[in-house]
Amino acid sequence: MQNVCFKTFILILAALILNILTALLAIELHLVLFLDTIFTVAITFYAGLIPGLIVAFIYNPVMTIVLCLKSGHSFFIYDSLYCFCGMVIVLITWAFSRNKSNFQQNKSVTIFYLIIISFSSAIASCLLASCLDTFIRPFFGPASGFGPTDTFTNSFSDLDIGDFLSYFLPRIPLTFLDRLISTFAGFFVYSLLAKKKLPAKTES
Repeated sequence: MQNVCFKTFILILAALILNILTALLAIELHLVLFLDTIFTVAITFYAGLIPGLIVAFIYNPVMTIVLCLKSGHSFFIYDSLYCFCGMVIVLITWAFSRNKSNFQQNKSVTIFYLIIISFSSAIASCLLASCLDTFIRPFFGPASGFGPTDTFTNSFSDLDIGDFLSYFLPRIPLTFLDRLISTFAGFFVYSLLAKKKLPAKTES
């Protein structure tokens, strides 16, 4: 049991570090994508709900610290709240991935389920992030500028369509594309782990 817990801890730590690295890569390449949940999806598929939620909960505060240190900005606590978006993504991924037999029937069925996960998590995270920005961010001051949607949000604000739509509309294409890439990439990583049969499955 202790051995399984230790291996699960290593997977959680690895997922967290790799999420940070892929997110930093997206920033350095000036990609209008997050790419910060690939390994959150992978560990949710592989180890279950609780490890996935732990990675999602820890990632945003840690990544905010990394970006603040990198840019020289003071710590912007609000960006840590986006962890709830990651946790929603985990919940949706876990809900569809609990029955692994659905992903073992054939490639078409697997692709179908991954698309459902991608679109469901995209809609949920878009709505939640936009609600946070509309109703919670005003208490913390202006945006940090770390998010790839911030520039587009400023443009949409000039259209006078309301705060919520200004946050929600620019997120739609970005988040849907990001969720497709991250979900399929995460499932690919999970498939590699499953083939190696690492003894860290703690399905919840």
